[in-house]
Amino acid sequence: MTYLDIHSHILPDVDDGARDLEMSITLLQMLKDQGVTHVIATPHFYPDSDNAEEYAETTQKAYIELTEEIKHRDLPKIFLGCELRYFNGMGKSSAIKQFVISGTKYLLLELPYGAPVTKTVLQDIIDISERQGLVPILAHIERYSRVSGFKKLLKLISDGVAIAHINAGALVAKESVRISEKLIKGGYISYLASDTHSPNSRPPQIDKALSVITERLGKSVANRLIIKSNRLLEEIEAVNE
Repeated sequence: MTYLDIHSHILPDVDDGARDLEMSITLLQMLKDQGVTHVIATPHFYPDSDNAEEYAETTQKAYIELTEEIKHRDLPKIFLGCELRYFNGMGKSSAIKQFVISGTKYLLLELPYGAPVTKTVLQDIIDISERQGLVPILAHIERYSRVSGFKKLLKLISDGVAIAHINAGALVAKESVRISEKLIKGGYISYLASDTHSPNSRPPQIDKALSVITERLGKSVANRLIIKSNRLLEEIEAVNE
């Protein structure tokens, strides 16, 4: 099986993910053991506090260091992306194109946790798609299920303006498994991602999540997520040939 994990914090010492090279390798081994063959490193970028040039330099250095370290090991192949935190007016900012996943048109977007999904947020997501020509991937959308405006966010997905992923851990945790299942059954979820940060507190749980999906929703549903992952991988590899 081929499987692409689209959201992870495996780069050493760049954000709140892997603190060093050893932890990065441990996470990659855990991902491999769960059937992941390719992974996108998506370190956080916070526009209100981070400098874009410094961020690019730091993440590129960490990416090169990690890929060099594992090039002779049987571990998942790494692509470089970003988890970009939402900021007001981002849909009109051409600068966001520097944060796409590995040269593609896909942009992993993190909305502020607990904040309402306002008309401004919705319009920015529309503008990312229509003005910038990018595909916004809404990160761990299950986290926003209780905020005002969530249904309008889902409407954007239904309309093809954006796509979304859920965290594997959300299908393992009792408090979030029901909403995660509901979102999958509703057709709102394109990808299942680890969003792993560390081996202990936030480990990758792709295998457990796929097992839950298979048991509760059926093998065909799990296979559909795997297929979508593989299709995205094909697009990324085509761009990076």
